[in-house]
Amino acid sequence: MIPTQEPKYAPGTKVRVIQHARVGHRRWRTQVEGVVVNEGIRPVGGIEMGGKAAFCRQNTLMLKKADGELTQVAIDENTEITVLEPASV
Repeated sequence: MIPTQEPKYAPGTKVRVIQHARVGHRRWRTQVEGVVVNEGIRPVGGIEMGGKAAFCRQNTLMLKKADGELTQVAIDENTEITVLEPASV
């Protein structure tokens, strides 16, 4: 059975994604803004995980930045996503 989920952000929605990474005693902040292309789920780990890769999945968000660059962001429970403009119908 392939796990599925309803998308939270419609394609065309402009969002800001903020994440923090702890590096030693410092906390780094990353931010990216773009238009949602799609949402997805990708397996975590490599081929060495075998069957476990089917159960370990991570949510992703593909964004198109203002300069046309496509970027894929891994989403976790600490990721802050702010909708800047809803998708136009």
